[in-house]
Amino acid sequence: MKFGLEHIAFALLAALLSIFTLAAAAVYWATPTMIVRNNSGATVQVTARWGDHHRELGDLQPGSKRTFNVRGESAIRFIVTYSDGSQLESLPMYFTTAMTVSAVISGQSVSVSAEL
Repeated sequence: MKFGLEHIAFALLAALLSIFTLAAAAVYWATPTMIVRNNSGATVQVTARWGDHHRELGDLQPGSKRTFNVRGESAIRFIVTYSDGSQLESLPMYFTTAMTVSAVISGQSVSVSAEL
């Protein structure tokens, strides 16, 4: 069976496209995920801070959660603000590729954990 240059070029292109697709999927899957749960009895506002970045998560109603992704690696902390202006801040939690960081707001504390 004879293969022309077109067949070889097509096969190489298909292989490269497959490799690129797998690499893109791996990068997407490996992006760190942050989950914030409000287990308190009050609506709170939450700000996440890591490195030179921050994200305002807005109002979190009691029993609700927010999920978001960030790139890279750093330590993240969560600042919780109540309607009376009082604030709580979590301890910093280190994260890197493919990690999930969970922050749970309950009463007068913010607990943070991480898993791979």
